[in-house]
Amino acid sequence: MIWVKRIALGVLALLLLLVIAVAALLYTPAGIKVAAWGAQKALPALSIGESQGALLDGFEFKNVRYNDGNIDLAVNKLNLTLNDSCLLTPEICVSDLGVQGVKFSMPELPPASDKPEQPSEPVTEISMPLPIHIEKVTLDDIDLDILANKVRWKHFSTAADLQGSHVTLKPTDWEGIYLALAPSKAGDKKPTAALKSTKKAEAIKLPDVVLPMSFDIERFTVKDFELAGETPQKVSLLELIANAKDSDIKIDKLQVNAPQASLTAKADVTLTGDYPLTLDANAKVSMKPVEGHQLHLKASGSLAKLVLDATLKGKLDALVKGKLSPLDPNLPFDLVLSSKHLQWPIDKKAEFTVANTDINAKGSLKDFTFNAKSNVNGTPMPNVKFNLKGKGNLDSVNLSALNVETLGGSITGNAKASWKDLVKWQGQLAFTNIQPGKQWPEAEGNVSGKLNTSGGLTVKGGWFIKLPELAVNGSIMKQPLDLQGQLDASDLTGKGKDLKFKTQGLTLKHGPNGLVAKGELDKTWNVVADIKAPDLSKSLADLHGRINGEVKLSGKMAEPDIKLDLEGDDLGWQKVASLASFKLKGSVTPLPVLKADISLNAKNGKFDTVTLDDMDVLFKGTEQDHRLTVKVKGEPVGTELLLTGKLDRKTGWQGILQKGDFTTPVGEWVLNHPTPIRYDLKTAMATVGAHCWQQGKAGICLTQDLTAGASGNAQLAIKRFNFDLLKSFMPEQMKVNGELGANVVAKWAPKSAPYVKAQILMPSGSFTQQVDTDDTPLTLGWDKVTVDAEMENDVLNANWLVAVKNNGDLSGNAKITDLQGDKRINANVKLDRFTLAFLEPVIKDYHQFGGQVDTNLQITGPIMHPAVNGLLQVTKLEARGRKVPLDVQNADIKLAFKGYNATLMGNIYTPDGQLLLRGTGDWQDMAAWKTELNINGKELQVSMPPMVSLKVSPDLTIKATPKSADISGKVGIPWGRITVNQLPKSAIAVSKDQVILKDNLEPVEPKKSVPFDITTNIMVHVGDDVKLSAFGLKAGLLGDLNVRQDGKGPMIYGEVNIAKGSFYRALGQELLIRKGQILFNGPADQPFLSIEAIRDPDNIEDDVIAGVKVTGSADKPEVTIFSDPAMPQQNALSYILTGRNLDSEGDGGSGNAMTTALIGMGLAQSGQLVGDVGEAVGIKDLSLSTAGAGDDSQVTVSGYIAPGLQVKYGVGLFNDVDEFTVRYRLMKNLYIEAVNGLDQAVDLLYQFEFN
Repeated sequence: MIWVKRIALGVLALLLLLVIAVAALLYTPAGIKVAAWGAQKALPALSIGESQGALLDGFEFKNVRYNDGNIDLAVNKLNLTLNDSCLLTPEICVSDLGVQGVKFSMPELPPASDKPEQPSEPVTEISMPLPIHIEKVTLDDIDLDILANKVRWKHFSTAADLQGSHVTLKPTDWEGIYLALAPSKAGDKKPTAALKSTKKAEAIKLPDVVLPMSFDIERFTVKDFELAGETPQKVSLLELIANAKDSDIKIDKLQVNAPQASLTAKADVTLTGDYPLTLDANAKVSMKPVEGHQLHLKASGSLAKLVLDATLKGKLDALVKGKLSPLDPNLPFDLVLSSKHLQWPIDKKAEFTVANTDINAKGSLKDFTFNAKSNVNGTPMPNVKFNLKGKGNLDSVNLSALNVETLGGSITGNAKASWKDLVKWQGQLAFTNIQPGKQWPEAEGNVSGKLNTSGGLTVKGGWFIKLPELAVNGSIMKQPLDLQGQLDASDLTGKGKDLKFKTQGLTLKHGPNGLVAKGELDKTWNVVADIKAPDLSKSLADLHGRINGEVKLSGKMAEPDIKLDLEGDDLGWQKVASLASFKLKGSVTPLPVLKADISLNAKNGKFDTVTLDDMDVLFKGTEQDHRLTVKVKGEPVGTELLLTGKLDRKTGWQGILQKGDFTTPVGEWVLNHPTPIRYDLKTAMATVGAHCWQQGKAGICLTQDLTAGASGNAQLAIKRFNFDLLKSFMPEQMKVNGELGANVVAKWAPKSAPYVKAQILMPSGSFTQQVDTDDTPLTLGWDKVTVDAEMENDVLNANWLVAVKNNGDLSGNAKITDLQGDKRINANVKLDRFTLAFLEPVIKDYHQFGGQVDTNLQITGPIMHPAVNGLLQVTKLEARGRKVPLDVQNADIKLAFKGYNATLMGNIYTPDGQLLLRGTGDWQDMAAWKTELNINGKELQVSMPPMVSLKVSPDLTIKATPKSADISGKVGIPWGRITVNQLPKSAIAVSKDQVILKDNLEPVEPKKSVPFDITTNIMVHVGDDVKLSAFGLKAGLLGDLNVRQDGKGPMIYGEVNIAKGSFYRALGQELLIRKGQILFNGPADQPFLSIEAIRDPDNIEDDVIAGVKVTGSADKPEVTIFSDPAMPQQNALSYILTGRNLDSEGDGGSGNAMTTALIGMGLAQSGQLVGDVGEAVGIKDLSLSTAGAGDDSQVTVSGYIAPGLQVKYGVGLFNDVDEFTVRYRLMKNLYIEAVNGLDQAVDLLYQFEFN
C-alpha cells in the first residue's frame, strides 16, 4: 500500500507542478518572455525588442520587426489586455488592444502557388463559436505601403461585440488619413479594338445577396481624409450610421463634408429581385462659381425601374423628374427638365440668362423623341425665344422643327445629322422680318431670307460643304440690303492638296456700297472681288468715307498671284480717328517662294492727340532678299526706317536695320550704325544686335546683343541724357539742370524668377522754381544722386544716395522678399543735417524761415503694413513773417517710431511763450489706426493783419481714426484787438439755392470736404481785454462760447457781452452802447442780437435819452428807435441825429446838424464801393467819412498810398476851409503827422490804451 500512496502523491505533485507552471506562464512575465522566445524561434524573420506583462494579465511588446524579403513590418508598440474572468462564462473579452507606430511595406506580391484553388461553396452564414467582446482597439501612427499604394493615418479607435451571427460596431473614429494610389505604369492600358457584337444585348440580371452576418454600425466617423493626386481630394468629415440583416441594408445617416460640398443622405435597399430602394439626399455646394447652391435628390422604385426627382436651388434653379431603367441595355427613359432661371457667369453680374426652360425626352437609346423650349437673353445678344422638336437614336438625330423668335421676327427650319458610318448633315433655315434695330438702334431695318446647306466627312479624312442657296434681302439703315449667292467648298483628302472653292457669284449690296466675288479656286485660281463703297456712312453709322478697289487671285494653285488695288479717302471713325486718303497697291505670290511688291501711302490722319501728315510703307523683294521702307511724318513722333532681310523657312529670318531716325518732342534720335536682327524658328528666339539711338551726346543703347523669347537677356544704357531735352514739357517758371545716366541688365527664363540689375547716376545738377517774378527763386541742387537696385530669386535689394548741394544727405537701402507673394520689406531711410532754408522763397508770408531735419528710420514687415522704428527730428525751426498768425523763434519736434506706434514731442517757442505739442499714433490695425495730439500754450500772440491780433491760450486734444476726428478742450482769449474795415470776399456766403452744372447740364455732386466725420467740443473764453472795431462798432467783448459739432455742422452755444461804454456808429452818429449781447444757440451764422445804443448824454439837450435797439437774428435784425421820456419817432430821431428836438430854436444849427447827420449816413453806406475804387487805383483802405461837429463838420477822404503812409483830405460842409493831412507810422503806436489847413502844424503822436 505504501507504493500506491507514493504513486498517488507523485501524480498529485505532478499535477500541482503543471498547474503552477501553467499559472506561471499565464500570469507572470516569464510566460510572455517564453512566448516571445518561442515565436522568434518558430519565425526567424521575427524579432521582438522588449516584452512586458503577462499573457492573461496584459502584456506589451516594443520594437517588433518582421522582414522575410517580401514583407517588411516594424511596430513600435503592441499591447493586449484580456479579461480572464470571461473565460469561465465562457466568452472572450478583450479589454484593450493597441498598436502604435506601424510601418508596413510590401513592394510586390509573394509568389503565387502553382496548385490550383478548388472552388468552394458560397458562405451563407458565419457564426462565432464564442461571444467576443472588444472594449477598446486603437491603431495609431500607421504607415502602409502595399504595391506602391500608400496609406497612413494618425489615429483609429473602435469597440465591437460579436455574438453568433451578429456584429455590433461601437462608435468608431478614424482620423488623419492620407491615401496615395500607385502611379499607373506605361503599357498598363492596352488599346482595345471596338468589336461589333453579334450577340443581342440582354438585360442585366441582379444576383440575390444574403449577408452571412448581420451588422449594427452605431457610428463610424472619418476625419481629415486626403486622396493625393494632381488635384488632391479632401474630406473633412464622413459619418455613417447603418444596419444590415440578410438582404436588407438601411443607412440611417450618411454625412460627408468636403471643400466642394457637404452631403447628408439616408437610404434603404434590399439586395434581392430588382433591388428595391429609397434614397433621400441633400447637398450644399461650396465651390465656386456655384457656391451656395442646394441640390435635393429623391430616388425610389428599384434598379430595374428607377424614379428620380432632383431639385437645384440658388442663382440657378432646375427640376428634373422622370423614370429610368438602368438594367435594360436600351436604357428606356422618360425625363422632364425644367428651369425658371439659368445664367452665366454664375457668381457675377449675369451676361447671359436662360429663362422658362422646358425639355422633355422619352424613349430609349434605340429610338427617342424630344422637344425643348426656352428664352435666352444676354449682352450684347438680343432676346431669343426658341422651340424645337426632334427624334433620334445612337446613329442619327433629326430636328424636324425649329422655331426661333427674335428681333421682332422669326427663324424656322429643320436639320438632319448622322454619324453611323461617316458624319453627314443637311439643313434649311428661313428667317422672316428680322429687325436688327430692336437691339442695335443704329442698324434699324427689316431683313428676310433663306439658307440651304449640306456637308459631311469623307472616307479619306477630308470634308465637303455645299451652300446651294443663300438669299437675304430687306433694308438696313434705310438702305436696301441684298445678299445673293452660292458656294461649294471641299478638301476630299484632308491634306490641303485637293482644296476647292467655287462660286457662281456672291453679291453683297447695301445701299450704294457693294462687294461682288466670283470665280474658282482649284488647281488654277481665277477669282475676282470688286469693292465699291462710295459712302461708308450708309452702311456703318460711325464710319464715313469712300473705299474702292479690286482684289484678283489668279495663276496655278502651286504658284498663285494675288493683286491688290485699293484706295480710300475722307475716312473717319466717329470723332476719334480720321484719314484724308490711303492707297494700297501691289502683288503677292505666296507660293512656292514668297515674292511681293506692296506699297501703302496714307495722308493727313489723326487719332486722339497723334497726327499723321504723311506715311509711306514699301515692301519689295523675295524670301531670300527683301526690304521694308517706312517713312512717317507726324506729331508727336515721326520716323524713317530701312530694313533688309531674308527668310529661310527651316531656320528663320535674319535682317539688318540699315537706317533709323525718330523725331520726337525731345529731339531727333538717330541709329548709330546698321543693326542685325534675327528670329530663329526652331528656338522661337529673337536677337537684336547692340546699337544706340543718339541725339548729340545723349544716347539710349543696347550695350550687348538682345535675345528675347521664353528666355533671354538684355543690357540697356542711358548715356548723358540732359534734362534740357525735357524743357518743352516743363512750365516756364521751372528749370532742371543736369543729366542722367543709367545701366540696366535683365535676364529671364521659364519657371524661374527674372533677374534685373539697375544703376542710376545723376552728377551735379539743380532744380529751380521761380515762384514770383520779383522774388528769389527756389533752388535745390545736388552734388550727385545714385540708385542701385538688384532683383534676383524673387528678392529686390536697393540702395540710394541723394547728396544735396550745400545741405545734408538723403540715403537708404531696402530689401523686399517674396516679390510674387506676400512681399516683405526691410529698409533703412536716413536724412542727415538737412536744412530747410531753401524753402524760404516759396513760403511767401515768412521773410525768415529755417530749420534742420534729421531722421533714421528702420522699416520692416509686410510691404502694405510695415513696422517703423527710429526717430524723425526737426530742430532749430524758425519762422518769422509780417503777415503770419504766429512767429516761431525756435522749435524742436521729435517723432519717435516704435513698431506700429509713434510718439510726438514738440516744443515751439514764440515771442510770447511756449507752445507744447504731445501726441501718439497707432497703426497696428490699418483699418482702425488712431492718433491723438495735445496742444497747450499760454497767452500766445496770434496776428492776422490787418484785422485780428489776439493772445490765445489753447488747451486742445485732437483725436483721429479712419472714420472720425474729435477735437475737444478749451481756448482762452484774454486779450484781443479786432478791426474790420470791410468784409473779405470769403465772408459772403454762396446762395444755398445755387446749382453748379456739368457740361452736359447735370448737377455737380457736392464733394465732402473731409473723408471722415468731425466731432468738436471746445470751450472758448473771451476775456475782458478784447476790443472790436467793425463797421462803426467800437466795443469791448466778454463771454463764454461752446463750439460743438456732431454730424450737423458747427454749432455754437453761449453769449458774448458788449461792455458798457462802447461806441456804435449808426445813423451817422457814434452812439454809446448801454447794453449789448450776442447770443448763440445753434449754427454759427445765426446768432441772436440784443443791443441798446444811445446818444452820448453829455451831447444831448433836455436830459433826454434817445437811441436804437437792435434785436433778432443776425441775418434779419430789427432796428427800433426809442426815447426816455417817450415821444414821437421823428422827435426821438432828431435827438439821436442832432442832440436836440425838432422845434428847438437856434440860428440854423439844427439844420446844419441834420445835414451833417444825413451826409454821415450816406457815406456809411458807400464804404465798400469807395474801398473797391481805391484798390483799383492802388490806394489801400480808401474811405469817406465825416469829422468834426456843428459848423466845423467836414467830409474827409483818406487812404494809404504806401505801407505806413496815410494821406487825408477834408472839405468843410459849412465853411470854405480845406484841410490836408499826411501821417507816417514810424514804429508801432508812434506816428509823425503834418497838417495844412487854416493852420499848419507838425505833430508827433503816440497812441496807447489803458483800462
